[in-house]
Amino acid sequence: MSDFIVDVRSSPADVSADWPRGGDADTPARCHAFQTVTFIETWQATYGQAHGSKLCLVEVRDAAGRPLLMLPLQISPLEGGLVLGFTDMGVSDYNAPVLFPTAVTWTRQSATALWRAITARLPPFDIARLDKMPEHVGGLVNPLYLLTDRANPESCHLANLDQPWSEVEQHIQGAKNLRNRFRALDRLGGCRLLVAETADERQLILAALLEQKQRRFEETHVPGFDAHPEKRDFFTLGTERFAAIGALHLSALMVKDEVIAALWGVTQGRHYYGLFITFEAGEWTKYSPGRVLHHQLLQHLAERGYWCLDLGIGDEPWKLAACDVTVPLRQATILATLRGRFILTERTIKERLSATRFWQKLRPYKWVVLRGLRRSLQRAALPR
Repeated sequence: MSDFIVDVRSSPADVSADWPRGGDADTPARCHAFQTVTFIETWQATYGQAHGSKLCLVEVRDAAGRPLLMLPLQISPLEGGLVLGFTDMGVSDYNAPVLFPTAVTWTRQSATALWRAITARLPPFDIARLDKMPEHVGGLVNPLYLLTDRANPESCHLANLDQPWSEVEQHIQGAKNLRNRFRALDRLGGCRLLVAETADERQLILAALLEQKQRRFEETHVPGFDAHPEKRDFFTLGTERFAAIGALHLSALMVKDEVIAALWGVTQGRHYYGLFITFEAGEWTKYSPGRVLHHQLLQHLAERGYWCLDLGIGDEPWKLAACDVTVPLRQATILATLRGRFILTERTIKERLSATRFWQKLRPYKWVVLRGLRRSLQRAALPR
């Protein structure tokens, strides 16, 4: 098929009504939460502004005007050139189009024709990086997956809740131990799962979550909210925006009135996405509060008819121990200019360097020095 009608918008306010806003699955569109209008709006107000990104919100229709797919792309000045990618930069777990049921049979040939039709309508760019792409979205073939040239370094992992609870627990390593730890926490003065329903509860959990995460950044010597405030801003702004459409699912494990673990998630239909989990350290570590929260939330979601708890991208051992479904992802790098080739060459060299043992040992100290310097400059700027 070559009769694609392609329209590109630069603002989520200008997209058609066919583009899902998020939360409600009662739509013919098949998508992940990361491609909804609410997600794109929140991304543009935070990550997009921080990186000078230009939104390219692509709508593709057939010759009769019926929607085929919607594609949230952006072009950013990065790596000495213009880089085309999804609205992501680390906050999206799945990158894919919004898909619609169609009679089109996607093949590599038709997917290539689709991509050419799309890029013909886009502003100039040097290189496209399309990563974290699943093969299917809502049971429909993702045509961009057919253009991929290599596997994504990490996969997504989820727990299937569309089965009896006894079978769900069979896939959780140490489920009995987690129940015992919950009871031990309960003996300290009452332990419960809190799912935020009010603005006050949202702010209580969000404040604890951000504080716990920043502390974890510093303990592990990686750049945090101080280096990248857009990360904090996304979850702060997103809390109210997703709550407004009924798609926010913010939960915490409470002991008395203290948040000892928190999980920031969103929903799309019966699909729950856990984007951001944190927990208290120190005396609480022996109780594994993060894993206990996850276990309690699994049961909470199962009782309410959700079909999965998706922990998203990352091959951390605790995710593998808590999930029974792995979603492999793939990526494609597409060159558009000679400058794009230079960017790819430099990126390849950096990736090889960062994989060396020397770099792995040196990297944490870089962020210790930068964080200390940033704090010194902030203190120097204070009035005396």
